[in-house]
Amino acid sequence: MTQTTEHSHIVFEAEETEDIGFVESLCWRMLAEAARDRRSPMHTVVIGTGDGARAQLRTVIIRRVDEAEKRVYFHTDYRSGKVSEIRTSRQLAWLAYDASRRSQIRLTGPTLLHHKDELCQLHWASTKHSSRRCYLLPEGPGQPLGQPTDAIEERLSTFSYSMEESEAGFQHFAVVETSATELEWYYTHSRGNRRARFRYEAGQLVQSEWLTP
Repeated sequence: MTQTTEHSHIVFEAEETEDIGFVESLCWRMLAEAARDRRSPMHTVVIGTGDGARAQLRTVIIRRVDEAEKRVYFHTDYRSGKVSEIRTSRQLAWLAYDASRRSQIRLTGPTLLHHKDELCQLHWASTKHSSRRCYLLPEGPGQPLGQPTDAIEERLSTFSYSMEESEAGFQHFAVVETSATELEWYYTHSRGNRRARFRYEAGQLVQSEWLTP
């Protein structure tokens, strides 16, 4: 496998490798990099939930990756619709894609909601001033606001609050944690696509296998 570094991103020709262990490690490195680097294409991912009647897709920001425990995290408003869906299913599907690496990663597993606990507090403490604004709104996400007015526009766009004042938003802040039980990598290339699947139990890799593209 050819491997170089460019703008902190790994450039690779994945069709050249037969080392499935390297591929598994690379997938987690890409996800971990995405959590650290907002310029990474995988910094924004799609998550899938279900409400019993419909499948729901949303774009979120991957906030933390625990490579050792095979866990991924994002932040959300505890009042959002996705929270009730996660509480019901206790499962979540993730989809990340990087066109420059021709790589798609799909990840699924049991999911926990952290609200007003120690882990939630740790994530909140590292949340920037600008990111706290949405948690300060009295309405939860997706609630009707009526016709736009100057007052509504100002309330939605103002950043005129201190970090101390923003602490009021903690009551609405939640961290979503998925423990991977399955990760699938799909690589597209003109010389041949590649696909591999990895299964985990309690954060430990228990199965690796190549799949037909």
